Amino acid sequence: MADTDDQLQTNTYIWSQSSDQITISFLVPETCKGRDLEIAIEHQYVRAGVRGQEPVLKGKLFAPVNHFESLWQLEKSAMSPFSSLTTSPSLSIASSYALMSSPNHSPNSSMILPAPALTESLTNELTADMADIYQQAAALGSASARSSSSSVAEDSLTQSPMMVNTPPQQHQQQSTESSRQTLKYRILTIHLEKEREGMEWAVPIANGWKSDLDIDVTSAYHLGGWFETRMADYQNAFRYYTSAAERGHTASMMKVAALYEIDSQPAEGKGPALYEKDPKKAFEWYKRAADAVIESPGTSSSSGPDPLGCFIVGNMYGAGSPEAGVDKDYELALLYFNRAMNITAPRIDVDFGILDQEDAEIPKSMLRNHGPHSADERSFTGSAFQTGLIYLYGSQPDGEAVRSTTHVEVDPKKAIRYWKEASILGHAQASYNLGIIFANGMGVEQDLFQAGKWFGRAIKLDTTGKLVVPDEVKVVEWDARKEDKSERTTEQAQQQQQAPQQRARKEKKGRKRRSKRSRASQNDDDGTLGAIVALGTAAAVVGIVYWLYNRSFKKID
Repeated sequence: MADTDDQLQTNTYIWSQSSDQITISFLVPETCKGRDLEIAIEHQYVRAGVRGQEPVLKGKLFAPVNHFESLWQLEKSAMSPFSSLTTSPSLSIASSYALMSSPNHSPNSSMILPAPALTESLTNELTADMADIYQQAAALGSASARSSSSSVAEDSLTQSPMMVNTPPQQHQQQSTESSRQTLKYRILTIHLEKEREGMEWAVPIANGWKSDLDIDVTSAYHLGGWFETRMADYQNAFRYYTSAAERGHTASMMKVAALYEIDSQPAEGKGPALYEKDPKKAFEWYKRAADAVIESPGTSSSSGPDPLGCFIVGNMYGAGSPEAGVDKDYELALLYFNRAMNITAPRIDVDFGILDQEDAEIPKSMLRNHGPHSADERSFTGSAFQTGLIYLYGSQPDGEAVRSTTHVEVDPKKAIRYWKEASILGHAQASYNLGIIFANGMGVEQDLFQAGKWFGRAIKLDTTGKLVVPDEVKVVEWDARKEDKSERTTEQAQQQQQAPQQRARKEKKGRKRRSKRSRASQNDDDGTLGAIVALGTAAAVVGIVYWLYNRSFKKID
């Protein structure tokens, strides 16, 4: 399933361009008619949305358009709030977007949108510095493993991914989400004809309508992305991100928080700095993104809490941060980790129901043979992994100088459940920790066979080469059966028991063979001697006969 970043959602728009046209699409309620819409296309300005509500699109265009030939159209059929607007997998990143909507819609509503412009501004892609910030804060890769087999690898909470038992949806969130799903929407598409054909637009809106920040939240976000990724101008990026974030745009909240985590000084002659590095403000904005409420169309672009924001806030509560003024609080950490999983689980195409049976074998076909790919999968597995760590040791683990201000009971079975979910989605560290659990019998019966299976999976998923299987455990293929292992073990034990007897029998047989060879050799000697004696006897007899024969002849003579 595609991430929400790739989907057309309420309160925001997507855009793309061809050599001669800019195409902008957004959702409006199904009941909207032409008279309910407010759309103004001018030579270099545009304003569009539902009458009486905050515009979805508003500001000064990046370049002039031929407003006499520009037009807009409203799709005839209704659709769910999240449409299936995804990139064709057979095309490149800059390929067209294909709208896959209800099959009963009219032919006029089916359309192919031109290639998206400025891919960076359409996603949460960051500069190298910003990527490092997120990588450290979100810790979405595998943590380095400890070579010791006596303890679970447990790097700091802000440097390890995590996982947890998929918790039930909270009733309030579930009912809100359900009500949103019952709403139907239609796609409104605006086609702007470029005045200068062939000109590449960096963003659709380059400035405000009447003043600099008189701009819709989505355009402010895209413009912030332009300054951040293309111009490396973090001060101006901060200005536009903050403008959108203050109006409830969760993606912009995440950007503002990330900017507060880095040092950035304005270029010479650009005036005073708009912001400075401030861990406390960074946490405040992450928490605002994690606590964002689902708004109705036309009020803001918030579609609820940001999963990555929930993950980062959970990490900060799990580790504690004196710089940000955050106390270590495992209860709050679990709350935000669970929220991240609640949001992302419905968007991950995996059924974890088999894990409800404690001793059930997980089929190999269910296991991912690669690490988490999508942002949803990374947020889910990270949250699950960290939740497992908290439940394995509880809130008062030995050796920790700073303890959680709240109490969490030790529950190894929950840790195992969460890590299994993360492992199914390709989390190497969760797989490794399961191997440690079974190898040491931590909360479960020691089982080196199961440990070997989980270690084997961890090694296959590990891309760092840092996970090491303990010498005491032999890696086992996932589809191997324990019965086969038991049979081989029994046979080996029997062979070991029979080995002394077999050696004794072999030695006895060896002695017998040597004895036979000795007797045979003696018999051969005796035979030779006998033959010689026989020949001698025969010669003597012949001699006697010859003597008697001569004697008889002498007597005759």
